[in-house]
Amino acid sequence: MASGTVIPVDRTAVPVEFDETTLFQANKFPGYDLYEDGIRLNVAGRGSILWDDGRRASLLVGRSFRDRTNAVFAPGSGLTQRSSDWIVAGDIQPGKGLSFFARTRLDGDTLEVHRLEAGADLTQKWGSAHVRYLTDDQGVNGTPVKNVDVAGDLNLTQHWGVSAYGNRDLLQHAWVIRDVGVFYKDDCIRVDVYYRHEDVIVGRLGSSDQLSVRLTLATLGGPIYGR
Repeated sequence: MASGTVIPVDRTAVPVEFDETTLFQANKFPGYDLYEDGIRLNVAGRGSILWDDGRRASLLVGRSFRDRTNAVFAPGSGLTQRSSDWIVAGDIQPGKGLSFFARTRLDGDTLEVHRLEAGADLTQKWGSAHVRYLTDDQGVNGTPVKNVDVAGDLNLTQHWGVSAYGNRDLLQHAWVIRDVGVFYKDDCIRVDVYYRHEDVIVGRLGSSDQLSVRLTLATLGGPIYGR
């Protein structure tokens, strides 16, 4: 009978993003190859304010507790200790078409910010705009992340418009992705034709340019890409 071999788990290869969307999941590991065992207690409190004129605001604070430490999680996941990091998430809509959001993960002992994501969305008759800032001292693979996303649509007519998108790496001081395009939309579909330039950054062989077509069906929601 052949003897079994124990294969060590590479913790840095298991991306686990601990936030308000995964706080109450029975298994925080993605996929089915690993399962989060042990006795756990996930707790959170949420408060919301709703105004008659449509304004709203909400705040969630939560944490996870377990009966023993778990070394399978990556060291920077916030889940290795018996008491996890704190999860805080909030959003506010101060007016029609304008909203702000923020979510963060704080050290369970020192309350140091390990991960922070914040942004704003604006939707009006003339178009829409979006900005998001992200900083993570570990990232999903143990590499620090700090970037900003900006995007916008400008409606030229009822159905036609132009769009732009950019992702800037604030650690490498480089634009990772830049898009410009035109789009057509109606009640059923949206078709984007856009040009994308990806710059040279660490871990990438060189810059690239491509012209793509993206089809989004209103009934399905997911985009379909073509090049």
